[in-house]
Amino acid sequence: MIVQNKTEAKLELHAEVEHQIAKNVVELLDSQTRQLNEAQTQRLLDARTRAVHHLTSRQAQLAQHYQLNKNGTALLWMGERFGRYFNQHRLFTGLLLLSVVLLTLFAAQQFVYHHIPNSDAFLLASELPPEAYADKGFNAWLDTN
Repeated sequence: MIVQNKTEAKLELHAEVEHQIAKNVVELLDSQTRQLNEAQTQRLLDARTRAVHHLTSRQAQLAQHYQLNKNGTALLWMGERFGRYFNQHRLFTGLLLLSVVLLTLFAAQQFVYHHIPNSDAFLLASELPPEAYADKGFNAWLDTN
C-alpha cells in the first residue's frame, strides 16, 4: 500500500511538472506569435493548411491502397481479392483455420501411435518375455520356422 501511494505521488508530481512545462511553452509561443506581422501569420496559416491537406490525402491514399479496415489493420494477406474475401467471410475463415489445426493434431497423433509396436509397453504386453527379443538365436529360430 505504501509503495502504491509513493508511485501515485510520483505520477502526480510528474504530471504537474509536465503541465508546468507545457504552460511555459504555450506562453513563450504566444509571446513570439504576437511579434509576427500579418504577412508572416498568413504564410504560417497557409503552410499549416497545405500540410494538413497533404497528410489527409496521403492517409486516404494509403487506406485505399492497403484496404485498411476500421481498426487500421491491413486485410491484404494474399492480395487484394483474397483480403476482401477473408474480410467478408470471417466465420468461414475461422472454421477453416480451426479445421486445419484439428487435422494437424489428428495427423500428429497418428504418427505417434504408429510406432507402438517398438515401445516398451508392446514388449511387456506380448506373449514372449523381453529376453527372447534380445537373444540373437531367437531371430534365427524365427526365420527358420
